[in-house]
Amino acid sequence: MNFKKIFYLSTVFVLALSSCSDNDETEDSFTPKVFNVMGKVEKGPMIRGSHVNMRTLDEYMTPTGSFYSATIDNNLGDFNYGALKINSPYAQLTADGYFFNEIDGELSEGTIKLDAIVDLKDNSTINVNVLTHLKSKRIHHLITTKGMTFKEANAQAQKELLTQFGLQQYASKDASQFSLTSGDDASGALIAISSLVLTDRSDAEIVEYLSILSNEFGKEGAFSQETKKRIQSGKNYLNARLDRISENIKSRYKELGLEVKVKDLAYYFDWDNDGIAGNELDESESVTLSTTEINVPKEGGEYTISIVSDKPYYLNPPSFDSDSDSGLQELPQDNVIEENYFGGLYEPGANLPTPSIKYNKTIENNTITIKIEPAQFKKDLSTTFTVYNARGKVAATVTIKQSGDKNYWVKHDPVRLGDAGEHVVLGIMSIMRDAVSKQLHLQTGYIHQENFRDPVPFRPYDGEIGNIWGRYYTAINQWLTMKDVDANQLNCYQSFIDTHLALAYYQLSSRWGGIPFIMQRPNDAHIFLPRTDEAEVLSRVENMLFDAMGDLDEHRYDAFQDANSMLFVSKNVARILLAFVYCNQKKFDKALPLLEEVIRRGEYHLEYSQATEYQNNAECILGYYPEMSSAQKIFPCLDYKDVILTAAECLYHTGNTPKAKEYINQVCEYKNLTADQSDVLKAIASLHYQINSPSYMNFIRRNGLGESFMGLSPNNLYQLLWPIPSGELDKNPQLTQNPGYY
Repeated sequence: MNFKKIFYLSTVFVLALSSCSDNDETEDSFTPKVFNVMGKVEKGPMIRGSHVNMRTLDEYMTPTGSFYSATIDNNLGDFNYGALKINSPYAQLTADGYFFNEIDGELSEGTIKLDAIVDLKDNSTINVNVLTHLKSKRIHHLITTKGMTFKEANAQAQKELLTQFGLQQYASKDASQFSLTSGDDASGALIAISSLVLTDRSDAEIVEYLSILSNEFGKEGAFSQETKKRIQSGKNYLNARLDRISENIKSRYKELGLEVKVKDLAYYFDWDNDGIAGNELDESESVTLSTTEINVPKEGGEYTISIVSDKPYYLNPPSFDSDSDSGLQELPQDNVIEENYFGGLYEPGANLPTPSIKYNKTIENNTITIKIEPAQFKKDLSTTFTVYNARGKVAATVTIKQSGDKNYWVKHDPVRLGDAGEHVVLGIMSIMRDAVSKQLHLQTGYIHQENFRDPVPFRPYDGEIGNIWGRYYTAINQWLTMKDVDANQLNCYQSFIDTHLALAYYQLSSRWGGIPFIMQRPNDAHIFLPRTDEAEVLSRVENMLFDAMGDLDEHRYDAFQDANSMLFVSKNVARILLAFVYCNQKKFDKALPLLEEVIRRGEYHLEYSQATEYQNNAECILGYYPEMSSAQKIFPCLDYKDVILTAAECLYHTGNTPKAKEYINQVCEYKNLTADQSDVLKAIASLHYQINSPSYMNFIRRNGLGESFMGLSPNNLYQLLWPIPSGELDKNPQLTQNPGYY
């Protein structure tokens, strides 16, 4: 007998002299008896054919040498060892197999192991689950290092574990009796913790994460701060998915012939991190306020609003919806005075007015106090802020309306960017650069396929497609943020920003047709909009450009590193973009004068160079440098070759074929190309193709040349538009897919 066992036997002997009540926990007092050992493995549950091994343990958690094996009989996770005569009531069960993932509603691709350490005297019907697994090492640790009995160790581990998740009110029932199918609080708690283990992890990551949780909890009876952050991030990820999890569980068991109920899972998460799950939620996500609108005179003032609820509410949510569980994301914040972020939007010394309502707000005991400063603006203004529940859902919105000071006036002169403004603009331009370059790369790969009767189409799940879509919308959101800040200060960048926004929307509509159209930065972290019809998108972009042109200057604009030069687009940029929009609307008579004005002004001209060469030369109207460096290669957005070919297209459609051919000949001469001019449109298409023009697909689509020039079959003409990324369809239920894609 080793020293450790001698020590514990001695301890038990001493305890036995002082208290007979502990004798029932010792192996010596246990008479071998027959147990009918059975149960379920409920990690979602485990599927038929999985294995469940059992070994008996003595009171010190040392294996006695008895080993039993069973196989799960069905997809409900049932196993049954039958009648066993066992020499010790303590047993460790280990289940190993594939399982149903309640988050994605699918069977796992990898296997998982789950443990349970139990006392068969208490119950020989056992549910092996995530809770029993996380408790096992803790029970073993408390017995082998703290000298506890199994009963003491199990009770302590049970309470410690559920307390880590704010579920201590359910600790009186042993985890081995928790079941996914019971429809009670224990079921809700088990589903919640099981889902936190899964989130959006791969099967291998689930195994790794379970090991981290088990090891940390086994030693300390608590999780590390880093793990607690991951659990918080997991809650954020699950926040918008709880109803889906419930439906996945009910659907799975219904397929297996069992009707189950699932309680509202929101009540089994500690959203506000106060250590108790479910105590922070109202039955309704909305809440009543004593008022939702404050009307403030120009002098300002202090106001209070009462929240009619005994549940806590917040101005900055403790939890929120997230698409990732990789770590804590920045919580949504109410940017009351956004000048703090854009404090350097303008150059030093710029005369900064503050045409925004300045206020501070606090909340205590569900009473909101708002202190509003005197107006420093002329026109009446309004703003809003949001009240959140503990899950980060919008529970109410408060509007503040303040009268302007009619005697306040500040001249708004455009000024150059400050340090923060330069940083923002360069960042947006780098995002646009990547979107444009990747878009051109995908177009090039597609149009140069050898067999266009059966081309390889774009795929909705192609990561590059989603990447380009995401980059354009990231740029749009950042432009809108800058537009809001400028509007509340000098209001001098609006037309420049609108032109850049028009470019982003033109590119999006060119590739996807109808798209979500956003021109106001939303208050919520997520906004789900349906697609705006392509014709309406183009009409809105047309109006933006038409209005902006009046404020833009006449100057040469190309591919610059300097943030100020990038921001301050020329009138020619807006002219060309508007002309391209008109072409996509088939308003060639409106497009032609704009293009001819660009040509007439002579600020750009063709150069003798390679057909597919794009540099910052006399042909570059708008382009992006790679990595914003001084490299010569650029990614073209607007190019003079494209202007000439588009003008030729407009001339053809307006009946001036001879002049259209003159423009075609110019491109052929400068780029050493040939084009059969017996069909003018196909000649223009050929040159677009040969110079790898960014407008090639647009030209083909609006002129109906997908079949006769590209060689697409009628069934494949849908490929002239790209598929909406599958990831966007998953996130936004209001989006629809382009025809032809699945």
